[in-house]
Amino acid sequence: MAWSPHLTAERAAARQATAVPLDELLATSKVVSLHLVASAATRHLLSAERLASMRRDALLGQHLALGAARHGGAAHALADGAPAMAALDVFDEEPLPAEHPLRRLPNALLTPHLGFVAQPVFEQFAAGVVECLAAWLHGEPLPRPLRD
Repeated sequence: MAWSPHLTAERAAARQATAVPLDELLATSKVVSLHLVASAATRHLLSAERLASMRRDALLGQHLALGAARHGGAAHALADGAPAMAALDVFDEEPLPAEHPLRRLPNALLTPHLGFVAQPVFEQFAAGVVECLAAWLHGEPLPRPLRD
């Protein structure tokens, strides 16, 4: 099953999927993975009510700010067991405050907005960090200084 704001039944069928409404997808799927472009229409797509409608054995993976996360709705839904688990890497406030209730839940895997990053990207980041640190340690100008 699949859902998208722009998905047609024909496009889904061409990829051996069935287009369904979002509420049906959430209520019936054991695994829900959200990968949507951030926009006004998608920013608070998952309300606390939508999260609570998910199966009690469901896994939610998202790369989209959960509207419910801002008000603790995502934490409340997870604490109540629907969905059963969540892997989240985009938050309304980043970094996620240390006191946020999501940080205390054993069924929430939280990453700092890095879910899309692949090994070659990490290698490039690391090389840049090493280059800047080496220049700083040797009193040389930074190759890529941060700008205000």
